[in-house]
Amino acid sequence: MSLSDILKAEGLSEALIKVATDAGWTLSTFRHAADSPADLEKVIPDIFGSSELSRLQIAQVRAAWAGLSSSAASAPPAGPTSASETSSWVETFAPKITALKLTEYKKAFLSAYTSEILSPCTMPSLRLVSLAAHQESKKDYKWIPWKHRMSEEKAAELQLSRPTKQPRLEALGISSLLLDEPPTLEVGDSFMGVSAVQRILAIHDVALAMVGSCHLARLKAYSSKFMSLLSQRHEASSGLRAPTILEAQQADCKLWQGIYALVLEKDWQLNDAIFEYTEIRGDMSNLLQARARPPPPPRSNEKGIKGKGLGRFMSEHWKGHSLDGKGKGFGKDI
Repeated sequence: MSLSDILKAEGLSEALIKVATDAGWTLSTFRHAADSPADLEKVIPDIFGSSELSRLQIAQVRAAWAGLSSSAASAPPAGPTSASETSSWVETFAPKITALKLTEYKKAFLSAYTSEILSPCTMPSLRLVSLAAHQESKKDYKWIPWKHRMSEEKAAELQLSRPTKQPRLEALGISSLLLDEPPTLEVGDSFMGVSAVQRILAIHDVALAMVGSCHLARLKAYSSKFMSLLSQRHEASSGLRAPTILEAQQADCKLWQGIYALVLEKDWQLNDAIFEYTEIRGDMSNLLQARARPPPPPRSNEKGIKGKGLGRFMSEHWKGHSLDGKGKGFGKDI
């Protein structure tokens, strides 16, 4: 919008508008010509030259200037928003959803899947639902690490296990950054088994289905095949072993990265992309295939047998004899 349009909208004649624009006045310079309406009347002769304006025309000019000034004052200042305005978590985390929104997700889930039961041990934690909802709203899908996939019950348990006494950091203004980090699971081979992986996948399935990303049946089909490949047992004589927990997590990460690549780059539907990687492509079988079992450590020599590389028979035969001519001899020659 130009200065001519602003003045014309207020009803000023085109002849006066042409005088102002020919003098070099623009929308920006007209807005900053005066700080108050009283100052504007002093500047009007400079804008319109020798032309004499009636009281009506002066009022029209003042109305145009007031409209520009009010629109500039009402515009919100551009600036970064703090993390506390959008979420009580640190800015790297997805914003928390409200309790009302969580209730809506629960009702929609139970209405769509009437045979499912949501209990504290099967209901995804607030953080997990918030992550899934944030990705669904932005259509910016990313693999959710296993450490964030926990139930409501597990999240409450980890929250209670935190130390009760916290340092007083309110005066420094950094308490929300240090003490408001959501709890996470510890993922490792030493304290997790196949059943724990099954619970992690099931919680993730419910979270994605609850926010409407994809159908629960398609997610369960993925998890079922994943667990069948992970839980395969191999005879010790075969020299093979199943993938470890960390190897399984890495496989899940690569699979979901491929699934989301189809959605974001090829415009696939998420249900179709999951079906592609579950039933058609062989990536899951390749990533979860059996690994070679490491060979057993070499066995040491039997206790009480000395000698390096001679064997038991040679050690017993040469016992008591010395190679340098000293020691017990063979006896008197006959």
